[in-house]
Amino acid sequence: MKRLALILAAGLVLFSCGKEQIIPTPPEPLGPHEVDPVQPEPQPGDKSGTRLVNFCILLDGQEYYAVDTEGTELSIFVPVDADLTKLTARFSHNAASVKVNGVEQVSGETVNDFHGFKKGVEYVLESESGKREKYTVRVLNTQLPVVSVRTDSPETIDSKEIWREARIRIRETDGKLYDYGATGIRGRGNWTWEKYPKKPYALKLESRQELLGMPAHRRWVLLALYRGFIGNAMAFEATRRAPTMPWAPRGQFVELVLNGKFQGLYYLCEQIKIDENRVNITKLNTEDVEYPAVSGGYLLEYDELYDEEHKFRSKGFNLPVQLKSPSDTVPEAQFNYIRDFINEMEAEIKKIGKSGDSRYADYLDRDNFAEYWMVLETIGNYEAFKPRSVKMYKGRDGVDSPLGTVCKLKAGPLWDQELFEVNQSFNSKDMYYYKYLFRDPEFVTAVKERWEVYKSNILGNDQYAPFLDYLSEMAEQIRVSANRDIRFWGNNYFTLSGEVSVVKSGFRSKINWMDQQIKGF
Repeated sequence: MKRLALILAAGLVLFSCGKEQIIPTPPEPLGPHEVDPVQPEPQPGDKSGTRLVNFCILLDGQEYYAVDTEGTELSIFVPVDADLTKLTARFSHNAASVKVNGVEQVSGETVNDFHGFKKGVEYVLESESGKREKYTVRVLNTQLPVVSVRTDSPETIDSKEIWREARIRIRETDGKLYDYGATGIRGRGNWTWEKYPKKPYALKLESRQELLGMPAHRRWVLLALYRGFIGNAMAFEATRRAPTMPWAPRGQFVELVLNGKFQGLYYLCEQIKIDENRVNITKLNTEDVEYPAVSGGYLLEYDELYDEEHKFRSKGFNLPVQLKSPSDTVPEAQFNYIRDFINEMEAEIKKIGKSGDSRYADYLDRDNFAEYWMVLETIGNYEAFKPRSVKMYKGRDGVDSPLGTVCKLKAGPLWDQELFEVNQSFNSKDMYYYKYLFRDPEFVTAVKERWEVYKSNILGNDQYAPFLDYLSEMAEQIRVSANRDIRFWGNNYFTLSGEVSVVKSGFRSKINWMDQQIKGF
């Protein structure tokens, strides 16, 4: 009967009222789909326009197309060892003439020098009627993926609050271009957003998607890497080598093209969010106002900027505690719960070393805080002391912890690590909570025990390559892109080689120094 109903319904659609059959437009495929860069050719002999299509660079028998062809700026990426000074382009057009520096261009024959990436090569198309259009073509060496974002309107992205509608494509290292569909994009960050010309961005995809092999999610971040290239990736990798810190943001270095314009070297990474593949704790709903549901999960940020809507100053240490999740709507019961939890914990921390027992370990995960401190010290993070961008989280009692137990506060994951100092001194041993935690013999024992495992993971073992080898490989991967980025943005803060050498020269001595210090605790 159901089959008959479907047949009758189909008949009504096709033949009712004798009208012509209407074939609905098929929906866009879910998930990424490969993009064919070849566009429809202009009509043969048409010289009435200024349209340039199917522009590609011919190199070693391969065709390299722009990642975004909707505007008059084309960014084309070729292998890292390609010579940019003598390249041939193939293209189609509907113009009367196509010239570069006054020289008529012949598709597939004329050779041009594309090594001036800041200015690019300007193609001038002129129609029979004298109308002109200029196309700027940049050809760039890379061995990185390329992220291309095209907004629906041409205005500059100038807000950290307003999401602009856009589409996102990614050219992977094998040269294939994939369309990931609709996304929102807006500015993000604090100092880097306000003070520097190279802007960081947040992405909110229309649907959960895997990007460059990273687990599916809607929310991603494009870190601008203006004051340093390797700090964030280094911090995330060091965190992953801590024995029981379950997650640090995964990321990939990428080239960014925004509305056809080359933007330089970025770090595409996971945004810190509550999710089974990220901070894996239970997410609070607005109706979770009774215990145990109200006990978690909470994602917190300690930050001196103190600029979130839902926030409080802690009683014991006067720390600026902000709620990152929940964030939009926070019932009073949830706000009061986490505020009271932090205040009670801090009161217990301040009892350490005084008469009477401190119950701080009922609130705070001792092993986790020991490992977090090790990571802070080995990578030279000093902004946590302020505090700035210090993340912490608490799961739901009896759900994210064993039944009948309190789910304790955990520190991490690390974030915002552009600046660092690797030297033979402690940056965070006297930092708010740690000033008291190191007075507890049990916390010191946890540090000593966990240090041996962490140190092995950093120096290299059967599970991990030596951390300095990881840094060398990372630096080589981004070398060409980083050196170009510095010239492109006129950035005089540092060089990649200088940044890496500072870490390498100080890192091993810092590990050895810390090893001696910890043994003496």
